[in-house]
Amino acid sequence: MAEEQPVKENTMPVKKKKKRTKKLLGFPGVMWAQLSPLNESEYFKENYGEDDYSLLLRATDDSRSAIVKIKAGKIVIEQIKNKPEFVKPAKKATTAGITADTETFLKFGMGTVKPIPAILSGQLKLRGVFKVLRFKKYFGILRKIKMEKKAALEAQKQA
Repeated sequence: MAEEQPVKENTMPVKKKKKRTKKLLGFPGVMWAQLSPLNESEYFKENYGEDDYSLLLRATDDSRSAIVKIKAGKIVIEQIKNKPEFVKPAKKATTAGITADTETFLKFGMGTVKPIPAILSGQLKLRGVFKVLRFKKYFGILRKIKMEKKAALEAQKQA
């Protein structure tokens, strides 16, 4: 007959340390605010879950740049200083990149800036065009998510 172990009453539950994350500031923060809903999207996970690449998003009008890593249906953003000693190694470590001012970049993502004229005028620089075009598709998913949320709120108000 097996004996039962006595229950210890005075033991404190072990708390796991929370992983501290740096708050993304400036341009990387704007990008995180735009892209983070994709991490909750089943559509994104199903259709883009195989994507595995990284981009350097460099805002010419900000002191920070963003490294966006896409893997297994998740997006992670890291920020780096927008100085050559940080940008050059990040450029080598990423598979694609976009350089523009913040406004041009967001307009490019939303489809209101045409890439060819923007590239020819020097407003937009791309590296790894196929990956950039793949990344640009994510903004279409974001528009779809926003429209679905808006429709759900309208339906809720009418109910």
